[in-house]
Amino acid sequence: MRRRASGPRTRAARSSVRVALSVVLCAVLGVAGCATAPAEPDPVPESAAPGTAVPETPVPAATVPVLLEIVQLRGDVAGGFVELRVTNEGTDELVIDRAAYDSSAWSTPMTRVDEARIPAGARRNLRLLLPEPTCEAGPVEHRATLELADGSVVEGEPQDPLGQLDALDDRVCDVRAFARDVARLAWLAPDIPADGSREALLRLEVSPAPGAGERLGSIDEVAATVLLTPTDAEGGRLEAQPVALEIVAGAAPTVIEVPLAPGRCDLHAVAEDKQGTIFRIRATAAGEPVDLLVPVPDEQRDALLGWVVARCAG
Repeated sequence: MRRRASGPRTRAARSSVRVALSVVLCAVLGVAGCATAPAEPDPVPESAAPGTAVPETPVPAATVPVLLEIVQLRGDVAGGFVELRVTNEGTDELVIDRAAYDSSAWSTPMTRVDEARIPAGARRNLRLLLPEPTCEAGPVEHRATLELADGSVVEGEPQDPLGQLDALDDRVCDVRAFARDVARLAWLAPDIPADGSREALLRLEVSPAPGAGERLGSIDEVAATVLLTPTDAEGGRLEAQPVALEIVAGAAPTVIEVPLAPGRCDLHAVAEDKQGTIFRIRATAAGEPVDLLVPVPDEQRDALLGWVVARCAG
């Protein structure tokens, strides 16, 4: 795991030339302090001296008291989003034209180009779509940049109020490492009756890594989600479906069938579902336990949510 990033360093500067931004973070709720750095030196004042190149008269630098934080809310997880939380600690409205977040944990910078108005004393979450993670070891280095409507720039290292920064990429990187060292996991075509007339059946394919028959790890259980519950042969609900699959290098793929029943039937839960189709696969790798969070593909997610409604209504 990477170590948590250090405290924030925030500065605001204004000049006659708009600064090109490519700064990003990456992960989730909280409040943190921000220190402002002195403004950049003013350019030489305009002069009437003939034959002399004269820079544009500068606008006085402005100090922008802003708190920057990275958080991931519950509703961000399934879609792969993160929030750049901006708190306006000043006395005037903050108008943001462009926000950027750059992080060593993610393959490309994240940007958001639209106007965001934040009244004095208020805060706003700016949602950013996470790119592919780098899955690099070591501490996260990250930075956020706000380009304001008045031409000033706020730049700083966001705080990590919920302690999420190191774990934001775990879901993807853990599955990626398991695929490399133990076995690749993939959801195959499911059996999901649209009319809800019977149980749904998911199929998880486990394809071992190449090798000469050495034991690499295991798949132990498929746990229930907040919305879906595995069932036994008699239709009884299970907290987790036992699997006990030993994974041997170079072996043929194995398909694990996961029969499901709705875990709850209130329409509110289905309508606001955020993580009900992300399955926790309890496994081992090199003798160590590992929990893998494996979401079903979007089309299967939609079919499962529709099936839950139909099954519960039947």
